[in-house]
Amino acid sequence: MAHLRKKGNGKWQIIVEVGRDPITGKRNRKYKTVEGTKKQAEAVMAKLITKIDTGSYIDPKDMTVADLLNQWLESYCKPNLQPRSYESYKMITQKHLIPLLGRIKLQDLKPIHIQNYQTRKLNRGRQDNKSGGLSPTTVQNHHHILSQAIKYGIRLQLLENNPAEVIKAPPREEPQLQYLDRKGVEKVLEISKGKWIHEYIFVAIHTGMRRGEMLGLTWDKVDLKGRKVSIVQAAQRVRNEGIIFKKPKTKSSKRLITISKGVVEVLKRIKKKQTEKRLKLKNHSYNKYNLVFCEDDGRVCNPYTVTRRWNRIAEKAGYPDIRLHDLRHTHATLLLSSGIHPKVVQERLGHKNITTTLNTYSHVVPTLQREAAERLDNIVSYK
Repeated sequence: MAHLRKKGNGKWQIIVEVGRDPITGKRNRKYKTVEGTKKQAEAVMAKLITKIDTGSYIDPKDMTVADLLNQWLESYCKPNLQPRSYESYKMITQKHLIPLLGRIKLQDLKPIHIQNYQTRKLNRGRQDNKSGGLSPTTVQNHHHILSQAIKYGIRLQLLENNPAEVIKAPPREEPQLQYLDRKGVEKVLEISKGKWIHEYIFVAIHTGMRRGEMLGLTWDKVDLKGRKVSIVQAAQRVRNEGIIFKKPKTKSSKRLITISKGVVEVLKRIKKKQTEKRLKLKNHSYNKYNLVFCEDDGRVCNPYTVTRRWNRIAEKAGYPDIRLHDLRHTHATLLLSSGIHPKVVQERLGHKNITTTLNTYSHVVPTLQREAAERLDNIVSYK
């Protein structure tokens, strides 16, 4: 049996009877206060009754940090976040937060618990069988995830305040930007000749496209005659789903990139190879997604496989610390150091605003300042 009691100020108390105490004979009741209309309160009451009947109801006073994190992941993160972000949040929650904080009752969670968690993770938080702690940036990310879950709990009236807000997260480390100079570009292209990734490297350096954008590019979005490519989707590997194609995260990521004559020739070569392969295999479903970059047998490329291929080339070329994503930084750095206007670079990279571009590639700005001063000398000389 369940009923509502109006409390005023738009609040309703839900009262659900769940039998009697076998010893005292007193009625056992569950209480929950909600805000909104009577109809909304009735909907919450119906869900509460279902949870009690199915045994999935957890009394707020008995709810643990693990209960909250799991509910937040499934009820909020899964339907609202990108699959890759959801997987990342889930991994951090299950491998880090729950093992250390999960058993604590939500009502008992204090700032000291969070402070101790951060200290432990910074000192000995690695889980790859290596000694040492996690980076301040990583621990800051853990803090953000925990705080967001607690805020979700506050909205559900499971607790009143957020102990994570009392504790200062470790400062985020400024990432060291890495890129290849012209000599480095020539070296990796030379070493990769004859391999699948050779054309990929060339196009990546010439366009600044992200890995997912490269692997999601289809031939119908390539205009060889007009020398343009349209970025409208990205390939992404999601656990339990395989490779999926998703729309760009932001409006600015969806863009049109002008390509050089050299890139046009490379793309023509790739297209010719694919046509020959399709005829040789006599398989009309070869490269069924019409991708510019696919495996030799026509399958969709696994992004992680492409990264491993790059790592082997980078290692052999003497650049073991240069990541595949750093080809994007190489593209921007080479353009800016050649005097190309930052606005053009911003548009090619798909940055939301030019400030992001200038801040990211600030190492090039002093060079641009010197070149500007020297050009003015040539324009206006002192007599």
